[in-house]
Amino acid sequence: MRTRTLAAALAVATAAAGLSLTLAPTASAATSVPDDFNGDGVADLVVATPHAPVDGRVNAGSVTVLYGSPDGVSPGRSTTLTQNSAGVPGDAGSHSLFGATHASGDLDADGYADLVIGAPGEAVRYSSSYGTLTVLWGGPDGLTGDGISMASPYAPSEWSSEKDYGKKVVVADLDGDGVPQIATLSRTNLWAYDDLGGRTAPTDVARFHNYNAYIQPRTLTTADFTGAGRAQLVVTGGENCEGTTGGCQHTAVYTWSDSGLQEAWLPDPGGDVSGTNEAPTVSTAAGDVDGDGYADLVTGHVPASATTTGEYSDAAGFVHVRYGSADGLGAHRTATLDAPGGGRAGDNVGASVAVGDVTGDGYDDVVAGAPGATVRGVPGTGAAVLLRGSATGLTETDAQVVHQATDDVPGTAETDDWFGSAVDLTDLDGDGMADVTIAAKGEDVLAGSVRDGADWVLRGSAAGLTTTGATSFSAQDVGLTAPDAEFGSVLGD
Repeated sequence: MRTRTLAAALAVATAAAGLSLTLAPTASAATSVPDDFNGDGVADLVVATPHAPVDGRVNAGSVTVLYGSPDGVSPGRSTTLTQNSAGVPGDAGSHSLFGATHASGDLDADGYADLVIGAPGEAVRYSSSYGTLTVLWGGPDGLTGDGISMASPYAPSEWSSEKDYGKKVVVADLDGDGVPQIATLSRTNLWAYDDLGGRTAPTDVARFHNYNAYIQPRTLTTADFTGAGRAQLVVTGGENCEGTTGGCQHTAVYTWSDSGLQEAWLPDPGGDVSGTNEAPTVSTAAGDVDGDGYADLVTGHVPASATTTGEYSDAAGFVHVRYGSADGLGAHRTATLDAPGGGRAGDNVGASVAVGDVTGDGYDDVVAGAPGATVRGVPGTGAAVLLRGSATGLTETDAQVVHQATDDVPGTAETDDWFGSAVDLTDLDGDGMADVTIAAKGEDVLAGSVRDGADWVLRGSAAGLTTTGATSFSAQDVGLTAPDAEFGSVLGD
């Protein structure tokens, strides 16, 4: 494993790794949801393939669960579910995008984590609405397929319609009663539900927030940022600001209250007074990077480009951190990891972010994907960067860069693999140190295809990420055969 400081690693990570960055003191984090579906004490890994065909239905979607163990995860200990699997509600349909988002938590308080899966393209029968959520229940044998389906509260109305319900979903204790709840985004609304009782679908939503035509919600994140003993919700998205180039960026925190969801807007990074320099928020995660007991919010930003011709922007990208406190997110300090003049165009650092304690030192660390990075002259092969948490926040000390040209990482660095297109941090072997899962949605596996997709798992250790025991797997390893489906392209929530 090549371990280096960030300045050295990103500058020398091969002839043109393109990841050299100028770091300001920064922090970031991501909420670690319970992922143990079979109750064996080890978290399990969920990788979703929303573009997978199912029984001839294109883009129907599938979800694969790999069960954790002291040996980590293996395709041999996995199950793949679709909406045509026994017990799973609904039917696989073209463009349903089952697995476009997912989150987990023990919703029925039985000691087993349950899985919530979004299918934002699914047509709701007898309705003009689109999008559903599926809840699958965990148990001693893991996820069996039995579950319930949820649709938008607008779905039964002949006067209202909903689009993209379930485009993002989280599970967290929002009301502080110790039982997690579901919250989800649609194209125009944020919906938050009461506890699910008796494994039955709720008949109505408990709290919601409507976005006007000028805001397009994109990401949804949850954690206890204020130490209140309950989680808050953070929504980011584009905001149409008159007179600006490219619009503004909206970031707001929502707190459950007796009167609804209380909203507090946050300033966005990189923008002047008019907002013309703001960069879109493309990824979010949350967790306690500086160990002060408050979750911190990390957001990845990739400025829009007028000259983009490929999958990703031609921008370097950056990561921004708002530290949590009793006074709210970013009330006392924020920090930015950026590359003014030093980063390579097209890296897209922050296109994906994840947070977890890789080293087991009590401070959450951050992994940021850079799927557009050039490695050893190979454009778009992609990389992932590990930055460590500390008492002072995120630090560049002992930062690491990994890619498919790193010693002992399976695979070969190829053009437009987009290694780092999604990342996740979860302790998959139960050793107390988070392991990183890295998706490369452009990985080609089958002859003649270019977007088969694959996932890599590198274990955490006291010294950081290690390639010892590193593994990778693709659709064929779990019994799927469809080409160009971008297997495992959706990780985490």
